[in-house]
Amino acid sequence: MSLCVEPTESEEGRGENATTRRRIDVTDMHAAGVQEYVRDSVTTDHVSLEHRAGRTYLVLGLEE
Repeated sequence: MSLCVEPTESEEGRGENATTRRRIDVTDMHAAGVQEYVRDSVTTDHVSLEHRAGRTYLVLGLEE
């Protein structure tokens, strides 16, 4: 199973506390698989799920 990653800039812009959001398509993954991925591979606490146009994305907020 492969994950599609789409980097995006936050609405906050590129200030001192700018963050980059990484959106990962997890539509075809079970909740347990998403949880395992976050636990084993994600190094931030800024994690959320987003639903857009029939797809589900894991959104990671990464500080620069």
